[in-house]
Amino acid sequence: MTPSVPSGAELLIRGLDVLRTHQERSRRTLSLIPAENVMTPVARLPFVADLAARYMFDERPDPADGDWRFPAGKEAAWLETGLTVPLLRRLTGAAAVNVRPLSGLHAMQTVIAALGGPPGSKIACLAPAQGGHYATADVARQMGYTPAHLPGDGMHELDTDELAGFLREHRPSLVYVDQCHALTGLDITPLAAAIEQCGLATALHVDVSHTFGLVMGGALPNPLTCGADSLSASTHKSFPGPQKGIIATRELATAERITQIQPRMVSNHHFAAVAALGLSLAAFADHADSYARAVVTNARTLGKELAHGGWALAGAEFGYTRTHQLWVTRTPQHSARDAAGRLYDAGLHVNWLTDLPVDGPALRLGLAEATWLGLGAEDMPHLAQIMIAAADGSVPPAELAERTAALHPEDPYPFTPRLDESATASSAADVQAFLSGVSR
Repeated sequence: MTPSVPSGAELLIRGLDVLRTHQERSRRTLSLIPAENVMTPVARLPFVADLAARYMFDERPDPADGDWRFPAGKEAAWLETGLTVPLLRRLTGAAAVNVRPLSGLHAMQTVIAALGGPPGSKIACLAPAQGGHYATADVARQMGYTPAHLPGDGMHELDTDELAGFLREHRPSLVYVDQCHALTGLDITPLAAAIEQCGLATALHVDVSHTFGLVMGGALPNPLTCGADSLSASTHKSFPGPQKGIIATRELATAERITQIQPRMVSNHHFAAVAALGLSLAAFADHADSYARAVVTNARTLGKELAHGGWALAGAEFGYTRTHQLWVTRTPQHSARDAAGRLYDAGLHVNWLTDLPVDGPALRLGLAEATWLGLGAEDMPHLAQIMIAAADGSVPPAELAERTAALHPEDPYPFTPRLDESATASSAADVQAFLSGVSR
């Protein structure tokens, strides 16, 4: 018997039901995944506005060509040219920024294409055992370059004595510092000095996808002030923005090299996401330093509490972390995979990974989203108690899930400006009008 094929209407109803169920769970759970963060409600508005259907190809309209080629987004252009780009320049200290990348990995591909030199050139990057991104060497290889791993055995430091010799031997066109797993920032100052000492035309680029919010908030050094020619980032990890990517450069000449390659790397760069990024930056800017410090404080406090509960964590020698990440290498009773499942049942979402630069599978935790929502250091002992009880099974998961839900602040997003009702009323009314059309 041929199974019946669901109608489009039935699938829409099912899709809405799944979306509603997910949204309801999100209000009662906490994400401790360091690659995730959540935008403020106001920053999400572009995704349900007309802007989500529009192009933004005319950031520099040429009067000789008759104004705008894609004019449907013209009235909203300021959201990119007057909001997102200037705020990014201000917060990164860059001479120029590029908001064309669609993601952090797409930014990586764009940088390699622009700064990697002719095909066959060497590109230096971090090994996965040093905390490097799993994809960098493969991406470089697939794009026709030869990858070479920077010297160093530790997770968070380079072998400075070997840098000059390495650079002279390999003469890379690009050094791409791709620290993905990071309990502390990598000091690139010796690397920049070694490139200059060797007299090479090597470009130095740093990918700060995981630590972008901490860099802009001043909790970690800015690579551009430490000698990097450029930095890139995804915008949704320690920074609470949309899932997108950016590139920032110290000099305009570097930015121009990226602009020249850009038409072959991306067409539509998702105007709604750019606008959401601008609104997220505006929500972040006034209290960026307080937020960044709070993230690190929360992560260190939770690490200490978990260690007191018998969990083994990497980085004990420096207080478990200097970023938003924590790596749990062992819980007393269960494997990382089993512990992650038990935490999920208690309303806590975590990574369990096999590629952290530690022995065996481990839990990778992040405190950026919880901090942005409003959890403080005083909440970390309670959070640790829930985690420990979930892992050892001493308290029923349903009871722990209620305790997790109770951790959600009644007044979230404490690091954002408080807008009066008159400033948001018209936008809220427009959203309500849009949502009323869902049933039509």
